[in-house]
Amino acid sequence: MSARAMPFGRTDCADAARATVAAGLTWQVCVTLLHTPHPYVGAVAALLIVEATVVRTVAAATRYAAGCLLGVVVAVPAALYVEPAMVGLGLVVFASVPLARHELLGHQGLHLPTTALITFALVRGRHPAELVSHLAEITLGIAFGLACSALLFPAVRVRSAERSVERLRTLLARHLDGLADAVARRERPRNVLGSGWERELDAALAQARTAVDEAHESVRWNVRPTARRRRWHLDRRVMRTLADVERQVCAAGRLLDTRPAVSRPGARGGGAAAADGFAGPYARLLRTTALCVYGCRGGRPHPALPAARHALARLGGPDRDPPVDRDEDRHLVQHLDAVLCCLTTSVPTPTRQHRVLSPLRPSQRR
Repeated sequence: MSARAMPFGRTDCADAARATVAAGLTWQVCVTLLHTPHPYVGAVAALLIVEATVVRTVAAATRYAAGCLLGVVVAVPAALYVEPAMVGLGLVVFASVPLARHELLGHQGLHLPTTALITFALVRGRHPAELVSHLAEITLGIAFGLACSALLFPAVRVRSAERSVERLRTLLARHLDGLADAVARRERPRNVLGSGWERELDAALAQARTAVDEAHESVRWNVRPTARRRRWHLDRRVMRTLADVERQVCAAGRLLDTRPAVSRPGARGGGAAAADGFAGPYARLLRTTALCVYGCRGGRPHPALPAARHALARLGGPDRDPPVDRDEDRHLVQHLDAVLCCLTTSVPTPTRQHRVLSPLRPSQRR
């Protein structure tokens, strides 16, 4: 189906299916075991606690159960010992509403005053059997919601995180190439990359962080074999490395925007010669660094990384002719050195051993 015909993703449909199965099972079990003709309360509890991941479902179930339990604790003493009934009702509302707004309960705190009022009415009206049935429906709804969320194909959000991290790597490499073009052409980076290139990088980094966090959350307590097989694809150290690289790239771009010798053509004399002697090697190092950034995937670093660090050390060395004697040049060298250091310290974290085939020996597979 096209995007217009199918506005919801496959993950949303799977979440809806799990909630539907949980509500249906809760309804049927309540009708069979509790002999309740219309167990809406249990079905609503099952629907409200089913979340996208197992971790979120457990958290929602805990908050829902805590809210209902606090509602019973608040309502029962007021219903039994406070007279007249209007005063007891006021005390229940006055005590339950502040508790419902506590941050520990989140949006599930709404069920605290609701359960408190229902409990107050049933206890005050001398209907203990209905109260027990009400609480049993909630318990069954929570139980079936947890079971369906954990066992009925729980979501594994790894592919979306991989795509977000790949987009971040691609943007960083593309923007490093753009900075190299700006240095080679003696233009401002905003003229080559556009005025919003830093905001684009920040948005890509925030999206990648959110996606990686959701992916790690989705594989926790997940019984699917896919979650265990694909856990190694996403390393938080890679994200920290890419975040450090993004910060240094943005700092270098802002510095190039204010660097007159490289950014503005038409400079004459020794300053122009020094800029020419610095711009060419620096632009080549930026392109090499772009390759290394794109190869930052949690495994072995790019083969060009040691050579890039050696060339950068020669570029910033005191014996270079012409020497790097401008403060802006030294700062640019420092930012690029920080990027290469971040890529060097990104150690591999393999959790699976892959068989490496020799390039001179063909595979036996046909």
